[in-house]
Amino acid sequence: MSAPDFPVDATVALLDDESRTASRSTKQRSTLLTVCPFILGNEFCERLAFYGLSTNMVIYLTRIMGCRPAFAATQVNLFEGTCYLTPVLGAWLADAHWGRYKTILVFSGIYFVGMVTLALSTWIPGLQPPHEGDSANWVQNLCLYGSLYIVALGTGGIKPNVSAFGADQFDMSNPKDRKEKDSFFNWFYFAINLGSFLAVTTLVYVQESVSWTIGFAIPAAAMLLAVVTFVAGSSKYVHVEPTESPMTRVVKVLWTASRAQGKKTDRRQITGNDYTGPVNLPPDSIGLRAAMRKTHSYQWLEAACAPEATNPETGRVAGYTAAQVEEVRMVMRMLPIFFTTILFWTIYCQMGSFFVEQGTQMNRRLFGKIQIPAASLALFNTISIIALIPVYDRILVPGLRYFGKKITLLQRIGWGLLVCVMAMVAAAAVEWYRLKLYHEGKVLPALDGNQAQSILSHRDGSGIVDMNVFWQVPQYLLVGLSEVLASIGQLEFFYDQAPDVMRSCSMALQLLSVAAGSYLSGAVVIAVSSATGRGNRHGWLPDDLNNGRLDLFFLFLAGLMLVNLVWFLWVVRSFEYKAVEHPSMRQAPAQKPQGTLPPWVQPQIVSGVQQANIDITGQRITPDEDVGLYGRSVTFVPASPALPAPFR
Repeated sequence: MSAPDFPVDATVALLDDESRTASRSTKQRSTLLTVCPFILGNEFCERLAFYGLSTNMVIYLTRIMGCRPAFAATQVNLFEGTCYLTPVLGAWLADAHWGRYKTILVFSGIYFVGMVTLALSTWIPGLQPPHEGDSANWVQNLCLYGSLYIVALGTGGIKPNVSAFGADQFDMSNPKDRKEKDSFFNWFYFAINLGSFLAVTTLVYVQESVSWTIGFAIPAAAMLLAVVTFVAGSSKYVHVEPTESPMTRVVKVLWTASRAQGKKTDRRQITGNDYTGPVNLPPDSIGLRAAMRKTHSYQWLEAACAPEATNPETGRVAGYTAAQVEEVRMVMRMLPIFFTTILFWTIYCQMGSFFVEQGTQMNRRLFGKIQIPAASLALFNTISIIALIPVYDRILVPGLRYFGKKITLLQRIGWGLLVCVMAMVAAAAVEWYRLKLYHEGKVLPALDGNQAQSILSHRDGSGIVDMNVFWQVPQYLLVGLSEVLASIGQLEFFYDQAPDVMRSCSMALQLLSVAAGSYLSGAVVIAVSSATGRGNRHGWLPDDLNNGRLDLFFLFLAGLMLVNLVWFLWVVRSFEYKAVEHPSMRQAPAQKPQGTLPPWVQPQIVSGVQQANIDITGQRITPDEDVGLYGRSVTFVPASPALPAPFR
């Protein structure tokens, strides 16, 4: 069977972008200066709101809500894990149903409701314990955790879509837009880091030294400003119509293959003349990605190509070609790397929980008067990332290349996991020495007259050790170095080793690994507290860390990571890199397809591309690049994403 004669770049040929090209060519405006400020302002305010809420949450839980340190750390881990789980839902809704604009707007409203509810819970009498250290009742906990998880749901529609929505505004066939798109990502990351910088310095100080109500009201106001800023630019935005989500296709192929397993199959043999590629078009079309070599793992997925893999209700063939199954297989083959990098995020979570609690038990006085919030030391993590990424990209990599060496993405991840072990050892050493000073009685005297900054004496059992909090800086720097290696390496690996049409699925793996690591962190804390605190023992993670062994907990995590590193090395030794090309722009303008598509293809094409170009609010167009049809949300990442892990 021979394929019909299709024009160049047949994937793009399904999309009529002539109106976009004509519209853009008549405009003399700068997209970066006239459209993107609304998106950048939204991202700045949203990140200020999020980190103003989350950075100091562990202190709020222990000091105001009366939670035990271990329980507070677990709750922070669960909250952060959910914040990285809901983006998968948000990406799917944007890709397949609502589009990015509506998804961002709806979830921003949900986000704002959660922020307001949290701020009110700190202001309305009876919604928090009457005295610091008193345990919260079920109503108070319901208000607090309900508002937190409303916020977590709200992040799901924003995190995966804002950067992609910003990228939608640029026409890659326009040289000026193509150049400005790179500048947009630089400003996008600047807005993120500026928001986080203000949160970990100014807002945490307001929360601890002025008022928790004001400290949470400011992020709520920032989120309101984020919504207003985003809506203000509505008339200027370009809107891309939703199509089928790649994640939906992965689920369908897996479901079809699993149902076809065990049946007698007479599989359709796919030859070079048959349809391949993201929408079942000829592999030699100029605009398509380079043809993929067959991967021999996950052979059972080939059952999705068989005639027996049909819909029992309609009797219609499922319609998955060998190339489509291969795309799913290329995502599946990254799962071992996914599982072996989850523990990295478990250790990373300690920076927002036990690192902060450790810092509260150390001398945080600056110049003898100012008391630094323990959570503000996270600033050193951000600084280390910003400083070390250029060192890695501009010095280390070129230096290795000069000597004929090259560090692969998996090697980069492996070194990052090793540095992660070093970070835990450094944290354990600091804690061991802090406990040594505590038992020697080297604690600070109590401060009278300021309940928010009260420091209990040694005989009260909760003394602040006379050890400068800046001894924590090395562990924050090492976590930052591990992010530069492991976190960004993982991001680039998932981005590089997936075909363009499946990039959102591979990036979903990145988000899911963060979520799984956060949930695992909570499980580890619960297990360690339960195992070491039986009977009358304080355990490693008691209410008062001066009576515990947080140093042994850090060493335990270091040991787990060493075991995980061995597992990782065993997995990667047999991993074969795939040469997947990722061109940055299409090769030819779109044209209407000629000829008749095979019957098993038609159901997939009709659903997403038959929509007309409609002007509502701003401009609405159908996707105009082959990567745009399926490589949708969570995909627009620069070649070297210089972005700290929690800020994605």
